[in-house]
Amino acid sequence: MALLTLINNIKSKQGLRSAGVYTFTNFFTKGISFLLIPIFTNPRFLTPTDNGLLSLFSSSVLFLMPFIALGLTQSTSTDFFKLEKKEFKNFFTSGFALTIITTVLAFIVLYLLKDYLHFKYGFPINFVWIIPVVTFLNFCSEQITGLIRNNEQPLKYLGIGITKTAVELGIALLLIVLYKYGWMGRVTGMVAALVLISGYALYYFIKNGYLFGKIKVNYIKAELQYAFPIIVMQANMFIMSSSDKFFLANDHALLGVYTIACTFASAIVIFSSALIQYFFPKIFLLLSAEVVLYPKIRTLLFYYFAAMVGSLILFISFASLFYHLFINIKYYEALKYIYFIAAGYFFWTLASILYSFLLYYKEKTTIIIHSVLCMIVTITSNYYFINKWSAYGAGIAVMVSYFIVLLITVIVTKKYLKNIFQSKN
Repeated sequence: MALLTLINNIKSKQGLRSAGVYTFTNFFTKGISFLLIPIFTNPRFLTPTDNGLLSLFSSSVLFLMPFIALGLTQSTSTDFFKLEKKEFKNFFTSGFALTIITTVLAFIVLYLLKDYLHFKYGFPINFVWIIPVVTFLNFCSEQITGLIRNNEQPLKYLGIGITKTAVELGIALLLIVLYKYGWMGRVTGMVAALVLISGYALYYFIKNGYLFGKIKVNYIKAELQYAFPIIVMQANMFIMSSSDKFFLANDHALLGVYTIACTFASAIVIFSSALIQYFFPKIFLLLSAEVVLYPKIRTLLFYYFAAMVGSLILFISFASLFYHLFINIKYYEALKYIYFIAAGYFFWTLASILYSFLLYYKEKTTIIIHSVLCMIVTITSNYYFINKWSAYGAGIAVMVSYFIVLLITVIVTKKYLKNIFQSKN
């Protein structure tokens, strides 16, 4: 019945409207940031060095996320459809308690490493407590957006996205432009917005009966077992998306220029993320049916691939124009390699949709093998190309490594792709 409802919704364009809301929300929230790039690249407000520190901050949060969240965001997305409501409440509560413990542990580890991180990468001392807090709040934010998406509440998703963006950027602009807080103004806006969203998340979890169930050891054990491949996978995500920045971290100004290029090219990834917010639950729902209708999944993949090809073409067509219209001249050096970055991100968007099969079936061994191979490819590419050509080489490394990652992903998911593209039922 659920499958028939899904098909009827798509036919009545309800599904398309939901996809439109998710896409608009992601583009609005990220698009506002893009419109503010002229301010965030203006040396009067944020210098390339400031942007370099912000890049290190964001990369550190991304690195820490899998160790705090473990595999809970992925498990929540799939177990929501598998468990009865009472058991899901116990699972969710057990996982939430686990993340509080991991957050405390993360703070202790960063405190012990503070001198090394300051010497090696120039970490300000207040990163030690800000990074674990922001990572935990990000986890809360991801949990509520995932549950809202699974509950098919696109308007709530829209409201959270707009509120978070308005608070974060409003405070950041006030502190950066008027009070000259530099990179700290940007981080303060992030923290304020995440605190607000996490407060609403707590209300939403309680209201919908997801929190304050029993803390069950079996769920904690299961998550810790599942956590290892997810941690490896997320570590791979970090290495693919951020290790290039650490290779350039000895020059914060150069890193700032490179990071803005990555931010600009990430418009392709933003579009992909917006679509995945809609497509992942639909794929999970189709896979959970008694009889899997593979042609329906094939249709979803076709639409997704076509959309991503279109996004790459648009980016290539207008990137240079937008750079000259909106980006400060100090960042023009990146035009030499931004197209390499965009091509790499395009390859990644094609690979990322295929992760839905590995996550749904919890292919632990495959996830580990895939992640390790991708990490080796990325680190090797970064080491070779960045040492040879610095930031220009980093752009080439992104393109080369993500293309190989796409090939590896196709290989490890070939049994699912075979069913999808050969099945007639």
